[in-house]
Amino acid sequence: MIGPEDAVATPKEMSIDEINAAIPRNVYLSAEGQTPLQLMLGILVFGLICVGAISYSIIKDKRTAEALHREGHWATGSVTKIIHARRSNDYVYYTFPFGGTTYGGGATVSDFQSIRVQVGDQFPILFLPSDPSVNHPSGWGWWSFGEVIAYAWSLMVFGLGVRGLVSIYQRRKLGRIGWVTEAKVIACAPKGSRFHVDYVFSTEDQTECDGANEYSYDEYQYGSKIRVIYMRTNPKRNDTYPLADFPTVGS
Repeated sequence: MIGPEDAVATPKEMSIDEINAAIPRNVYLSAEGQTPLQLMLGILVFGLICVGAISYSIIKDKRTAEALHREGHWATGSVTKIIHARRSNDYVYYTFPFGGTTYGGGATVSDFQSIRVQVGDQFPILFLPSDPSVNHPSGWGWWSFGEVIAYAWSLMVFGLGVRGLVSIYQRRKLGRIGWVTEAKVIACAPKGSRFHVDYVFSTEDQTECDGANEYSYDEYQYGSKIRVIYMRTNPKRNDTYPLADFPTVGS
Protein backbone atom coordinates (compact mmCIF):
# COMPACT_ATOMS: atom_id res chain seq x y z
CA MET A 1 0.00 0.00 0.00
CA ILE A 2 1.37 3.41 -0.99
CA GLY A 3 1.38 5.86 1.87
CA PRO A 4 1.14 9.65 1.65
CA GLU A 5 4.89 9.91 1.98
CA ASP A 6 5.34 7.77 -1.19
CA ALA A 7 2.96 9.73 -3.37
CA VAL A 8 4.45 11.74 -6.23
CA ALA A 9 3.39 15.35 -6.14
CA THR A 10 1.80 16.59 -9.34
CA PRO A 11 3.36 19.89 -10.46
CA LYS A 12 0.91 22.73 -10.12
CA GLU A 13 0.10 24.52 -13.35
CA MET A 14 1.23 28.11 -13.29
CA SER A 15 -1.45 30.76 -13.43
CA ILE A 16 -1.48 33.33 -16.22
CA ASP A 17 -0.31 36.01 -13.78
CA GLU A 18 2.63 33.82 -12.72
CA ILE A 19 3.56 33.15 -16.37
CA ASN A 20 3.54 36.85 -17.22
CA ALA A 21 5.44 37.73 -14.04
CA ALA A 22 8.32 35.52 -15.29
CA ILE A 23 9.01 37.73 -18.34
CA PRO A 24 11.59 37.41 -19.83
CA ARG A 25 11.10 33.64 -19.71
CA ASN A 26 13.73 31.00 -20.25
CA VAL A 27 12.79 29.06 -23.37
CA TYR A 28 14.51 26.29 -25.30
CA LEU A 29 14.40 24.96 -28.83
CA SER A 30 12.36 21.77 -28.79
CA ALA A 31 12.82 18.77 -31.09
CA GLU A 32 9.88 20.08 -33.16
CA GLY A 33 11.64 23.40 -33.66
CA GLN A 34 14.97 21.89 -34.70
CA THR A 35 13.68 20.65 -38.08
CA PRO A 36 12.68 24.09 -39.45
CA LEU A 37 15.91 25.58 -38.03
CA GLN A 38 18.04 23.00 -39.84
CA LEU A 39 15.98 23.48 -43.01
CA MET A 40 16.40 27.26 -42.96
CA LEU A 41 20.12 26.93 -42.27
CA GLY A 42 20.42 24.54 -45.22
CA ILE A 43 18.54 26.92 -47.52
CA LEU A 44 20.66 29.85 -46.32
CA VAL A 45 23.96 28.02 -46.91
CA PHE A 46 22.83 26.75 -50.33
CA GLY A 47 21.72 30.22 -51.39
CA LEU A 48 24.96 31.72 -50.08
CA ILE A 49 27.03 29.22 -52.08
CA CYS A 50 25.05 29.98 -55.26
CA VAL A 51 25.29 33.74 -54.78
CA GLY A 52 29.00 33.45 -54.00
CA ALA A 53 29.72 31.33 -57.07
CA ILE A 54 27.84 33.64 -59.43
CA SER A 55 29.33 36.73 -57.78
CA TYR A 56 32.80 35.28 -58.28
CA SER A 57 31.98 34.74 -61.96
CA ILE A 58 30.75 38.34 -62.25
CA ILE A 59 33.92 39.74 -60.67
CA LYS A 60 36.09 37.52 -62.85
CA ASP A 61 34.29 38.61 -66.03
CA LYS A 62 34.50 42.26 -64.98
CA ARG A 63 38.25 42.04 -64.44
CA THR A 64 38.73 40.20 -67.72
CA ALA A 65 36.72 42.85 -69.58
CA GLU A 66 38.79 45.63 -67.98
CA ALA A 67 42.05 43.87 -68.90
CA LEU A 68 40.91 43.38 -72.49
CA HIS A 69 39.89 47.02 -72.71
CA ARG A 70 43.30 48.20 -71.46
CA GLU A 71 45.67 45.71 -73.06
CA GLY A 72 43.65 43.78 -75.63
CA HIS A 73 44.71 43.33 -79.24
CA TRP A 74 42.43 42.71 -82.17
CA ALA A 75 42.17 39.54 -84.22
CA THR A 76 39.66 38.06 -86.62
CA GLY A 77 37.86 35.05 -85.21
CA SER A 78 36.03 32.33 -87.16
CA VAL A 79 33.03 30.39 -85.81
CA THR A 80 33.83 26.68 -85.64
CA LYS A 81 30.88 25.30 -83.71
CA ILE A 82 27.56 26.42 -82.26
CA ILE A 83 25.70 24.64 -79.50
CA HIS A 84 21.99 25.41 -79.79
CA ALA A 85 20.17 25.20 -76.45
CA ARG A 86 16.39 25.03 -76.26
CA ARG A 87 15.93 26.97 -73.06
CA SER A 88 19.11 29.01 -72.89
CA ASN A 89 21.46 30.94 -75.13
CA ASP A 90 23.55 29.53 -77.95
CA TYR A 91 27.18 28.96 -77.10
CA VAL A 92 29.63 29.81 -79.88
CA TYR A 93 33.11 28.29 -80.28
CA TYR A 94 35.67 30.13 -82.40
CA THR A 95 39.36 30.23 -83.32
CA PHE A 96 41.70 33.10 -84.18
CA PRO A 97 45.36 33.36 -85.28
CA PHE A 98 48.16 35.06 -83.36
CA GLY A 99 51.92 34.73 -83.77
CA GLY A 100 51.64 31.82 -86.14
CA THR A 101 49.47 29.84 -83.69
CA THR A 102 45.72 29.27 -83.71
CA TYR A 103 43.94 29.89 -80.42
CA GLY A 104 40.38 29.08 -79.47
CA GLY A 105 37.65 30.47 -77.27
CA GLY A 106 33.95 30.42 -76.62
CA ALA A 107 31.22 32.82 -75.62
CA THR A 108 27.48 32.89 -75.03
CA VAL A 109 25.29 34.80 -77.44
CA SER A 110 23.58 37.32 -75.17
CA ASP A 111 19.79 37.66 -75.20
CA PHE A 112 20.26 41.39 -74.77
CA GLN A 113 21.87 41.83 -78.18
CA SER A 114 20.68 40.97 -81.67
CA ILE A 115 23.58 38.73 -82.66
CA ARG A 116 23.17 35.93 -85.17
CA VAL A 117 26.15 33.88 -86.30
CA GLN A 118 26.69 30.71 -88.31
CA VAL A 119 29.59 28.31 -88.59
CA GLY A 120 32.25 29.96 -90.77
CA ASP A 121 31.24 33.52 -89.92
CA GLN A 122 34.05 35.89 -88.98
CA PHE A 123 33.99 38.62 -86.36
CA PRO A 124 36.50 40.71 -84.32
CA ILE A 125 38.09 39.22 -81.21
CA LEU A 126 39.86 40.97 -78.35
CA PHE A 127 42.63 38.99 -76.64
CA LEU A 128 45.57 39.51 -74.32
CA PRO A 129 48.92 39.09 -76.13
CA SER A 130 50.47 37.91 -72.85
CA ASP A 131 47.82 35.19 -72.56
CA PRO A 132 45.73 34.65 -75.73
CA SER A 133 43.50 32.19 -73.86
CA VAL A 134 41.95 35.32 -72.31
CA ASN A 135 39.73 36.54 -75.11
CA HIS A 136 36.18 37.59 -75.92
CA PRO A 137 34.23 38.61 -79.04
CA SER A 138 34.27 42.38 -79.42
CA GLY A 139 30.92 43.98 -78.67
CA TRP A 140 29.37 40.83 -77.22
CA GLY A 141 27.72 41.00 -73.83
CA TRP A 142 29.10 39.05 -70.90
CA TRP A 143 25.73 38.13 -69.43
CA SER A 144 22.72 36.32 -70.82
CA PHE A 145 19.12 36.45 -69.66
CA GLY A 146 19.43 32.94 -68.22
CA GLU A 147 22.38 34.00 -66.07
CA VAL A 148 20.45 37.00 -64.78
CA ILE A 149 17.57 34.69 -63.84
CA ALA A 150 19.98 32.30 -62.11
CA TYR A 151 21.48 35.14 -60.08
CA ALA A 152 18.05 36.48 -59.13
CA TRP A 153 16.96 32.96 -58.13
CA SER A 154 20.07 32.55 -55.97
CA LEU A 155 19.37 35.83 -54.21
CA MET A 156 15.77 34.74 -53.66
CA VAL A 157 16.89 31.43 -52.09
CA PHE A 158 19.36 33.26 -49.85
CA GLY A 159 16.66 35.75 -48.87
CA LEU A 160 14.28 32.90 -48.07
CA GLY A 161 16.84 31.42 -45.72
CA VAL A 162 17.42 34.78 -44.00
CA ARG A 163 13.67 35.34 -43.67
CA GLY A 164 13.20 31.87 -42.22
CA LEU A 165 15.89 32.43 -39.58
CA VAL A 166 14.40 35.82 -38.71
CA SER A 167 11.02 34.13 -38.30
CA ILE A 168 12.53 31.54 -35.95
CA TYR A 169 14.18 34.33 -33.94
CA GLN A 170 10.82 36.10 -33.73
CA ARG A 171 9.21 32.89 -32.46
CA ARG A 172 11.85 32.67 -29.74
CA LYS A 173 11.25 36.32 -28.87
CA LEU A 174 7.50 35.65 -28.66
CA GLY A 175 8.15 32.78 -26.25
CA ARG A 176 10.42 34.93 -24.08
CA ILE A 177 8.53 38.21 -23.78
CA GLY A 178 5.08 37.55 -25.24
CA TRP A 179 2.04 38.30 -23.06
CA VAL A 180 -0.14 35.33 -22.14
CA THR A 181 -3.91 35.65 -21.91
CA GLU A 182 -7.04 33.57 -22.28
CA ALA A 183 -8.74 33.08 -25.64
CA LYS A 184 -11.97 31.57 -26.89
CA VAL A 185 -11.98 28.86 -29.55
CA ILE A 186 -14.28 29.76 -32.44
CA ALA A 187 -13.44 26.89 -34.82
CA CYS A 188 -11.52 23.64 -34.82
CA ALA A 189 -11.12 21.30 -37.79
CA PRO A 190 -8.93 18.26 -38.50
CA LYS A 191 -5.77 18.93 -40.52
CA GLY A 192 -4.00 15.67 -41.26
CA SER A 193 -2.99 14.15 -37.95
CA ARG A 194 -3.48 17.48 -36.14
CA PHE A 195 -6.07 20.23 -35.88
CA HIS A 196 -6.50 23.78 -37.17
CA VAL A 197 -7.70 25.91 -34.28
CA ASP A 198 -9.09 29.45 -34.68
CA TYR A 199 -9.54 31.68 -31.64
CA VAL A 200 -10.23 35.22 -30.49
CA PHE A 201 -8.75 37.08 -27.55
CA SER A 202 -8.59 40.55 -26.04
CA THR A 203 -5.36 42.46 -25.52
CA GLU A 204 -4.53 44.47 -22.40
CA ASP A 205 -6.32 47.51 -23.84
CA GLN A 206 -9.38 45.33 -24.61
CA THR A 207 -8.79 45.29 -28.37
CA GLU A 208 -10.21 42.08 -29.83
CA CYS A 209 -7.82 40.09 -32.02
CA ASP A 210 -7.96 36.75 -33.72
CA GLY A 211 -5.39 34.08 -34.36
CA ALA A 212 -4.90 30.46 -35.35
CA ASN A 213 -2.79 27.44 -34.57
CA GLU A 214 -2.66 25.42 -37.78
CA TYR A 215 -0.90 22.42 -36.26
CA SER A 216 -2.46 21.90 -32.85
CA TYR A 217 -2.03 18.49 -31.24
CA ASP A 218 -5.25 19.01 -29.28
CA GLU A 219 -8.85 19.19 -30.46
CA TYR A 220 -11.12 21.78 -28.88
CA GLN A 221 -14.86 22.35 -28.76
CA TYR A 222 -16.39 25.64 -29.81
CA GLY A 223 -16.23 28.09 -26.92
CA SER A 224 -13.38 26.31 -25.15
CA LYS A 225 -10.97 28.50 -23.21
CA ILE A 226 -7.30 28.20 -24.15
CA ARG A 227 -4.16 30.14 -23.38
CA VAL A 228 -2.53 32.21 -26.10
CA ILE A 229 0.61 34.32 -26.22
CA TYR A 230 1.00 37.54 -28.21
CA MET A 231 3.42 40.41 -28.70
CA ARG A 232 2.06 43.49 -27.00
CA THR A 233 3.67 45.70 -29.66
CA ASN A 234 2.12 43.60 -32.45
CA PRO A 235 -0.82 41.42 -31.33
CA LYS A 236 -1.08 39.90 -34.82
CA ARG A 237 1.95 37.86 -33.83
CA ASN A 238 0.30 35.31 -31.58
CA ASP A 239 -0.05 31.58 -31.02
CA THR A 240 -1.33 29.10 -28.48
CA TYR A 241 0.68 28.82 -25.27
CA PRO A 242 3.06 27.15 -24.65
CA LEU A 243 4.77 27.31 -28.03
CA ALA A 244 5.51 23.88 -29.46
CA ASP A 245 8.89 24.97 -30.86
CA PHE A 246 9.99 27.26 -28.00
CA PRO A 247 8.40 26.00 -24.77
CA THR A 248 9.21 27.61 -21.44
CA VAL A 249 11.81 25.86 -19.31
CA GLY A 250 10.00 23.97 -16.58
CA SER A 251 6.56 24.26 -18.21
